[in-house]
Amino acid sequence: MKIKDWPASDRPREKFYERGSYGLTDTELLAIIIGKGVRNRTAVDLAKEIFNKAGSLKKLSQKTVAEIERLKIPGLGRAKIISILAALEAGRRSLSSKGRKKVKFANPDDVFKFYAPLIGGLKFEVFKVAAVDGQNILINDHTVSKGILDASLVHPREVFQFAINESASAIFLIHNHPSGIQKPSEDDLKITERICRAGDIVGVSVVDHVIISEDGYYSFSQHHLL
Repeated sequence: MKIKDWPASDRPREKFYERGSYGLTDTELLAIIIGKGVRNRTAVDLAKEIFNKAGSLKKLSQKTVAEIERLKIPGLGRAKIISILAALEAGRRSLSSKGRKKVKFANPDDVFKFYAPLIGGLKFEVFKVAAVDGQNILINDHTVSKGILDASLVHPREVFQFAINESASAIFLIHNHPSGIQKPSEDDLKITERICRAGDIVGVSVVDHVIISEDGYYSFSQHHLL
């Protein structure tokens, strides 16, 4: 039976309209994103199978298009997969405070609250630099590296070219640890030391380097490593 033939009170879109998002299950929300089902399978059926094979919304959001394609779910083509991941990414971004007119990093906790929704749950490492003004108000940020973090892949030249282009007074370094281990690695220490030395030369200071995991963070400044 097609969803349009269900009682109105059971249809995900009608339920969303009447009750709002909190009145729907994860399966129903995902079915709305999917939109239409395929022959003999409703969007709800597809959503159920996705969760059976991929897990929760959180686990689904951490997968790539190729990983979901390998689940071989009939009726779930690349276009639908991209729509799903795009919607989940939009939700993740909305959790950060990036939409505020001004974002101030008064302490490492502010940095964590801002970036944890964006990179805390990723399965790969992302190294970012945040340019700030003299009051530590965020001007802009830039992703320097994605993937396995290696000291040779993070160049001070790229970091400070971005900072200078943004007329930054200082910068924050931010990256995530998918392993959940917050303590810095040897590469993390080398990267930070090299960037700080370069910052002294160009006159743009490094305020902090914050390592983010899903459960917390490690601040270089708090541990007197800058």
